[in-house]
Amino acid sequence: MLEHFLPLLDVTFLCAASLLLLSIWSEWRQRSKLPLPPGPKRLPIVGNIFQIAVFGSKLWQTALEWRKAYGDMIYLEVVGVPVLIINSHEIAMDLLSKRSSLYSSRPQFVMPTLAGWEWTTAALPYGEKLRKQRAILQKFFLSPDVLNYKDFHQQNCHAFLQGLLSSPERYDRHIHHLAASTLMMNTYGHEGMAQTQCLLLQSEDDPYLQLGEKSARALIDHFSYLFLDFVPWMQLLPEWFPGTGFWKVARMGRELSDKLRYELLTLTKKKMEDGTAKESMTTIFLGDIASNNSANYGTEEGEFANAAAMVFLGKIQTTTAIMNLIHAVLKHPETLRRAQEELDRVIGIDRLPTCEDRDNLPYVNAMCIEVLRWEALGPLGVPHRTTQEDQYRGYRIPEGTLVLSNIWGIANNPDIYPDPLEFKPERWLPGGVNFNSTRPIDFAFGYGRRICPGRIWADNLMFIAAASLLATFNIERVVDASGKPIPLSKHDESSILRSLGPSKCKIEPRSEKAARLICEAVDSL
Repeated sequence: MLEHFLPLLDVTFLCAASLLLLSIWSEWRQRSKLPLPPGPKRLPIVGNIFQIAVFGSKLWQTALEWRKAYGDMIYLEVVGVPVLIINSHEIAMDLLSKRSSLYSSRPQFVMPTLAGWEWTTAALPYGEKLRKQRAILQKFFLSPDVLNYKDFHQQNCHAFLQGLLSSPERYDRHIHHLAASTLMMNTYGHEGMAQTQCLLLQSEDDPYLQLGEKSARALIDHFSYLFLDFVPWMQLLPEWFPGTGFWKVARMGRELSDKLRYELLTLTKKKMEDGTAKESMTTIFLGDIASNNSANYGTEEGEFANAAAMVFLGKIQTTTAIMNLIHAVLKHPETLRRAQEELDRVIGIDRLPTCEDRDNLPYVNAMCIEVLRWEALGPLGVPHRTTQEDQYRGYRIPEGTLVLSNIWGIANNPDIYPDPLEFKPERWLPGGVNFNSTRPIDFAFGYGRRICPGRIWADNLMFIAAASLLATFNIERVVDASGKPIPLSKHDESSILRSLGPSKCKIEPRSEKAARLICEAVDSL
């Protein structure tokens, strides 16, 4: 009987296999028939390289204009490389978050690789290494309770205010110092401060803070050498050949990369051995794997070193956000007056703000929200890369597509945010036009499995810095000899991040009592 049953099994198996193959073939054929998303006309071979060359420095603005003709998905090709620009938060969520397994990789950027940054969390393709590094960062930075970083944020903000008292004309450096030293302390337990008359940030004299700042800026700049990704044959040219200055930049970057990866970790390990280490992400993690007697101690320590070194990218985001806040109140002084009225009413004049005051300061909080929307830091983000072909809303998205989220376009969509170019914190207040709209923290820090793991940390530092600054200082524009306001600085848009230099302005304590509060707070540290 069994011999009669076996042929039946063979036939059943063949039928099932045939149906499966037919289904796969049918789906492939259907997909191959799907059109690519709409976009500007492409030329043979070079594709849209000339549009990229013309609009490159303002591509995010051009993409928002293209939205009128092509919609929220814009397809380009650059020398055979498919590129998809997304102008909609909804589509970005659908693809980059809900289909993150397909959209979480990175292109292997040429310049960051030449400069030795291929190990970084930001540059890694999707895989096990990325998952491990992100898990480390999320554990320590998504919850303020793990590192208790709110207390240190407040302490460092007091030192920041003291710096403004001493040299207000250098406010940009004090902001850089605030973000860098706070990250350094939370990550490695290294204070980066010196005891003078009061505690002041001294990053000019601290080699480790200098290393963190230089490395973060270098990595961002290296991501901006996108022309090498579209003409990779240029890396075959010798360094003496005209137009190959990137080789020198790459060599300097590799030196920074090696130092950042190991020197700070080595410093903290030495302090742990000496018993002088302060609690930090490094001490907690190394203590945990040591107590667990992990057989993979070396590997785990290496992954941690790679992840920890990348926290300095968060310094640039936080610094630029606070710089943009000062830029906003200089352009719109009425927002400063309204914030100070709220702070005086809620906090009074006998103490400085704390993180716990946030729920009672809706206007100050709204200013922090609006700053992230008003001046998008990374207008196109860092490209994602598809790992296989996909289809969405009747369009085909090829494997290997570079996917760019137009953060600037999403934040400046007039259909969602009326008068998008205007700084209007009141739009986020109860009853405001955008009170129930998507908050910038949900798109300004990226999407899906590539979203910045330090976004909650950065948001907390941004708030306490803003509240402390606005509660204690007046910020005003200055005029020239003819009585005209001196123009404010403009954003540098030559990189993938829009940084802002200092403007000439007057920053003065609101009162003698405010200045005294600052010095008393610093003296108590």
